[in-house]
Amino acid sequence: MRRPDSRRQDDLAVLPFLCKRVNVRTLASIMCLPALLVVAGCGGRYPVTVGTGPGGGTPGRWQQLAAGREQTCGIFSQGVAYCWGSNDSGEVGDGTTTATRSTPQLVATSLTFQSVAAGGSHGCGISSGAAFCWGNNVHSQLGDGTTSDRSVPVSVNGGVVFTQLSGGAGHSCGTATTGSAYCWGDNSAGELGVGDVARRAQPTLVGGFLALTFASVSAGDGAASYHSCGVTPSHAAYCWGDNAVGELGTGDTVRHLLPVAVTGSLQFASVSAGGPHSCALTAAGAAYCWGGNAYGELGVGDTTQRLAPTAVSGGLSFDSLTAGGAHTCALSSGVAYCWGYNAFGQLGVGDTLPRTSPTAVAGGLTFQSIAAGFDHTCGITTAGTAYCWGHNLQGQLGDNTTSNRTQPAAVQGP
Repeated sequence: MRRPDSRRQDDLAVLPFLCKRVNVRTLASIMCLPALLVVAGCGGRYPVTVGTGPGGGTPGRWQQLAAGREQTCGIFSQGVAYCWGSNDSGEVGDGTTTATRSTPQLVATSLTFQSVAAGGSHGCGISSGAAFCWGNNVHSQLGDGTTSDRSVPVSVNGGVVFTQLSGGAGHSCGTATTGSAYCWGDNSAGELGVGDVARRAQPTLVGGFLALTFASVSAGDGAASYHSCGVTPSHAAYCWGDNAVGELGTGDTVRHLLPVAVTGSLQFASVSAGGPHSCALTAAGAAYCWGGNAYGELGVGDTTQRLAPTAVSGGLSFDSLTAGGAHTCALSSGVAYCWGYNAFGQLGVGDTLPRTSPTAVAGGLTFQSIAAGFDHTCGITTAGTAYCWGHNLQGQLGDNTTSNRTQPAAVQGP
C-alpha cells in the first residue's frame, strides 16, 4: 500500500485594523444551511490568554481553522483571515513568497471572510458569498481562469454564490446557495466529477445531467489519490475520482468520473475526503470510514483496506470528523480523538506510533472544532484558542518554530 508523499478584489492594501467540521446533531435539523458545514470554532474549559486583536489590544478569538498540505489558514475575530506555514507559491496570501511563515500572517486583503479552506498549496475563502483563492495555481485550482500563482486573494470566476468551500491536492470544490456543487482545477483522476479528465480553470458543475444537489462537498488531499465526496440534503453520500484503494466507497476499485453513491443504506450528515480514504458521520454521531488503511486511518482496529463504509471502532459518538492525508480526527463532547499515520505526531497523543483506533489527544483541552491537514492537525478550544500538532517543517503549526509536535502547541498571536 502506497502512502501519499508529504510534500474581485482590486484593493490589496493591508489595513492595520484588519487582522478547517460540523456538529452533526445540530446539522440533522439544519441540513438546509450548508454554510454551517465549514469548520467553525467559537472558542477550553481551561481559559488561555490569546493574542490581542489587530484593533489595538482587544483579546480576540479564533473562529475557524483549515489545515492544508504544509500550511494552515484561519479566521480570527471579525472575519479577518490569517495563514502560516509553507509559502513558496504564495499560499499564505500575505503578498510574498517568503518560503516559511511560522506564525500567523495577515492575508493581504481588506476583505472579511465567513470561512476559509486550505488545499495542497493553496487557500480559498468566502466573503459575502463570493469565492477568492490564493497560492499555487499550476492546475488552475484558484479558479481565476489562469495558471499563474497568486500571493494575494483573487476572485474566482463564474459569479457563483458559495456557502462552503474545500481545498484539495490540486483542485477546489464548493457548494452554492442553489445546492449545486462546483469544482475546478486538476482533474487527472476525475476528481472534479464532471464526466471527463480535462482540467477546468473556473467552477464547473459537478454531476452535470445527474442534477444532484449537495449540502456540502469535500476535496481530498493526497499525492497518490485524488478524489472528492459530498453529502446531499437527504443525507446520501456520493464520491468521485480516483478509487485505487476503495476511497470512493462504491464497493470496487474502479475510477468514477461522475458522482457515484457510496454503497450501503447508511444516511450521513457529513463526509470528509482525506488522502487515500474517506470518512463520514451519521446524524447520530456514528463514524464510518473506507478506502486505504495502511496506517490505521480508517480506525477499524486493523490495517486492511475497506471498499465500503465500515464502523470506526470504540463505539464513540462524535460531533465532528475530519480526514487528513493518512490520519483521521474527530471530536466527542469536546474531547479530540485521532487515529492513523503518526510519524510526525499528527495524532497528538504524545508519541509517533500509528494508531488503528481512536485515541484521545494529549493535553486535556476541550475543543470546539478540529481540522486535519496532510501531516498535521489543528483545533480551536472552547475559549477560542488555536492549537496545532504534528509536522512542522514549514511552520504550519504556527508556534514560531519548525519543530514537530506530538502534543497540541498553542498557535502564536496574532
